[in-house]
Parts: sequence; C-alpha cells; structure tokens
Amino acid sequence: MGITGWTDTARDLRDQQKILRALADALAPTSDGLAHATRHAALARRGPTSGYADWRHPERRDPDLMLLIDGHLTNRIRLEEQLYQRARPLSSDAEVLLHAYRQWGAALVDRIDGTYTIAIWDNQARQLLLIRDPLGTKTLYWMPQPHGLLFASTATALLAHPDVPAIVDADGLNELLTLGPTRTPGHGVIRNVRELLPGQLLRATPAGIRLHRYWQLQADEHGQDLDGTAHSLRQALADKTLPLRQRPAGAVLLSGGIASAVTAAFQSRPDVNRGSGYSLTLAEPGDQPPGAGADITAAARTAAHLGMDYTIITTGTDRLLDAAASARLALDFPGPTNLDAPLMAALQHVASRGHTSAVCGLGADAVVGGYRWLHDPQALAHDEFPWLPSGLAATDLLNDDARWHLIPGGYRTMRFQQALEEIPATDGEDVIDRRRRIMHHLAITHYLPSQLVRLDQLAAGVGVTVHTPIADWLLAQLLWNTPWPLRHLLGIPNGLLRHATADLLPPSVSWLPQRPFPGAHLLAAWEKTHRERLHAIVTDHAAPLHGLLHRGRVEHLLTAAATTPVRDWHTTLAYLIETNAWLARHHITIN
Repeated sequence: MGITGWTDTARDLRDQQKILRALADALAPTSDGLAHATRHAALARRGPTSGYADWRHPERRDPDLMLLIDGHLTNRIRLEEQLYQRARPLSSDAEVLLHAYRQWGAALVDRIDGTYTIAIWDNQARQLLLIRDPLGTKTLYWMPQPHGLLFASTATALLAHPDVPAIVDADGLNELLTLGPTRTPGHGVIRNVRELLPGQLLRATPAGIRLHRYWQLQADEHGQDLDGTAHSLRQALADKTLPLRQRPAGAVLLSGGIASAVTAAFQSRPDVNRGSGYSLTLAEPGDQPPGAGADITAAARTAAHLGMDYTIITTGTDRLLDAAASARLALDFPGPTNLDAPLMAALQHVASRGHTSAVCGLGADAVVGGYRWLHDPQALAHDEFPWLPSGLAATDLLNDDARWHLIPGGYRTMRFQQALEEIPATDGEDVIDRRRRIMHHLAITHYLPSQLVRLDQLAAGVGVTVHTPIADWLLAQLLWNTPWPLRHLLGIPNGLLRHATADLLPPSVSWLPQRPFPGAHLLAAWEKTHRERLHAIVTDHAAPLHGLLHRGRVEHLLTAAATTPVRDWHTTLAYLIETNAWLARHHITIN
C-alpha cells in the first residue's frame, strides 16, 4: 500500500512499464491502484489510502503535472475554501492538492495538514517534489539515480527495481541490530537508500537534489499559566479531532489509559452512533497471566460513559502466532513481534466486524511526555537512547567477529551524539530540565515515527485506517515548550492532559495510572515457540543471521532462566527472529 515511481531525464520511461508494475506490486499485489508513465516520470499507487491526479494542456500528450498522495488531509475544507471559495465534497485529496500546487507551488507545505506522503512531478520544470508529514506517520524512501530519482513508500519496494541491489552493509546492520526496531531518521538500512525525514521536502531537478525541513520543533518561551495552557491544549484537541466528529470512525481501540479515553471522548457526537470500543486481553484456555491485557475495567467505564458498544477481544498463543505471520507481511522492516502480534490481532478483529476506520491514543506519551524514562532520574542520566533494552540487547548475542566489525557501542554513541546536535537549546534551564527536554525531543523525532509507521502498516495490512489525533505536530510543538510542572501536574505522567479533559470522563478513568500494552511473551506457549525458533536459526547454516550469532551465548540464553527484565529479554529474542526472517524474505545479502 502506498506510492512509488521514478524520474529519469535521459530516457523514455514509457518503455519501462514492466518495472513500474513491479515497483507497484512490491507495495501490494493488488489491482486496487494505478500506474502512469510519461517520457521522464513514472508514477504508481496501490491501496485505498492512495490517490492520483494530473493536469495537462489539451494540445500535449503527457500531463504537465502528476500528483500522488498516500494518506489524507485533515484541513481539506479550509483548503477548498481558499482555492475555490466553496467546499467541493466530490473532489479527492489528490485533486485538491493538485490545485494547491498550481496556485502556491512548493509553498503548499505551509498550508496543508494531515498524515501523508506526496509526490509531484512538474513536467515543464522537470522537477520532482517529495513531501512527508511533520510527525512521520507515513514513510517515503528514495534513492538517487544518474539522471533522476527512485522513491517508494517502503524501502523494500525499491528492491523491485533492477538498479537497487539487495545489500545491507555494516551501517545497515547496526541500524537493524544495534538501534532496531527504531532507526536513525533518514537512514534506509538498504545500501544507498535514504528515508525522507518527517517534515521534509525534497526537490529533484536536473541540477541536483535539495532537501528542506519545512517543519521541526522550535524552542520558545511558553508564556502561559495552568489555565491558559489547559485551554490551549483543549482547543488544539478539539481542532484536531474535528474531522473525526464530522465523520466518526467506526471503532475505537481502548486500552483503559487516558489517551485512548480522551480520543474516544473527542470523536464522540451525541447525535450519531458513538462507535464501538474494543480492548484486547491475552489468555490461554483457563488461564490469564497477570497484567496480560488492557485495563478492562477502565476501558469499560469509558465506553459506558460515552454510550459506546464495547467488546473484549481475548486471544491466545495460536491466534497470536497467526497474527505475527500477518504482521511480518505487512511491515516494511522487522518489528518486535511480541508487541506487534497483539496489535495485529486486535486490528484483525476490528476488520472482521466490518470496520474500515478506527481511532486510538497512540502517540500521546511521546507528544505529552508520559514515557517512563522521562520520569526516571537514572534513565535521564544516561547518554543513551532511553528506549533501548536495559537488559539483553540483540548485539549481545553476536559473535566476536561480528561485534568487532560493527562496533555497536561506538555506533550507538555516534548516533546519540548526532541526535543531540539537532536539539535546540533554551536559556535558563537547569540540568534536569535540559535532560528532560532532550529525551522528550528524541521521543518525538526518533521513537514516535517508528511507532506510527508500524501501526499504519499493520492497519493497512487488514484494510483499516487508524487515526491517531493526539500524535499531532501542533500539539507536539505546544507541549514540548510547556514547563515540566505544568505538563505533569502533581508529578503525575500526562497530568495536564488529564486535567484539561477531566470533565469529559469519569475521575476513575481520568486519573488512573497507565499500564503498558500487553506483550505476547506473557504467554508461556509463545515463549516456548520463540525459544525453538531462535535455536533453529543458530543450527541452520542457511539462516541469514547464522554466521553472525554466537551459538554458545544463544544456547545459554535459551536454556537458562531470564535474568534481565522480562519484556526486554523477550522483545530482543522476538526481534532477532523477525530480522532473520526479513533478510531471508527479501533475499538480502549482508556485506
């Protein structure tokens, strides 16, 4: 699902239809799409979230402008009023964007809002524009060519082009094993492939490629007291959820936490069906491990308070293993499958009930600053990406030759220092406030995009569009500059969000401590299966990771009791299995 294409000013791409179809099929092998080639540009789309529009002079064969979008605009009505002086409900987002480009050119990035990647080919100017939304919900990867540029919504789709070798070098391996599943923004893992950054515009012409950040977090004085801040937050939430109230999603994913409850409350309208709430819990027949699901009690209270239908999804190991296999096909890069599988199972259930859209509160902890590490003095003190495992890491299981070749500790330090250089400073901060600002910035710019993209790709895999209205760039800007005591009232994570929306929800929901999303590793049968799968990798000489892993360390891990935090241990184990499967599936050579 997504968009793809390439430009080449030295040859006629109308003769390259076979390659264009291969690129499109690599996004999704479905007929729901379009491919169009002109002399110097070839564009294709796949899936219901993508759109195409073009404009041509009546006397010319090829379009003067071609535009692709993957995603959707949230301020389309405002754009239509500016462009046409009236709403045009029958037009598509792609058509509106095409008119916006004809009127404002590349400056349209300052007027549009939503979750999207956009490609615009201007034939008269021989210019390609690529645009990614500010927080990076959608992805776009690109690769320069001698006379043009390749791009696609997924990095692995580019492998369908004959000029893209399926090679991962030392840097790519470090991205996978040292930093993964979160990666360095801009790094495409596959050799010579680059990722368009969130809030970035690429302009490719015969003169070369230029990159421009049209949005990024800016340090500024906050200048508001508690009441003013709460009002600003409340108003921003109302504005960002307006499209959902105009066209409510059919399903709401309720975790029992404040973010999903607030999202459900803001999308509700008293004059229409409030939608259906869904929560997931893990259980084998006759057994449910403690803490193995959403906070069902709080989620049920939210649903009852808002007048929603409510369903508890109960899933065990067999279903989660099936969901993990589906997640593997849906994701561009390997993920922590013990966390992805439960989410995929919930999305599959939502899709089976006939829903094509859903909302959830994902992203609130990054935007508001509710992650554990922002409240943990020890985590703040370390010069380290705080979401990396505190116990067992994937690189701990590599053999000595692989570790010597990759130098994972040095790579991790280098990437962390590079990330610090991008963070603007604010005068008058003490050491703790500065560290919190740093970690909050990293959560928004490094950690959040990977979460949003994984959710988007998993949802696309079952034909559902998931909206995450709290994961918004205006909210991120407002809250990043909000002082810590206001953002987390009374020392409670997400305290400002709870305070600003307290009248919408029962107190037992508004001020309830949050719980982590359930991991499949809590089920004993899941753990047993994944121990066996990792053992198979170290005993199979044909496995891509076989030559990199230290067999003795892996076998000791598989036979000994876990001594590191359970989630870290099992997340690392599951992620290694997925990385091996990813390398094998795409026939990637490690160089």
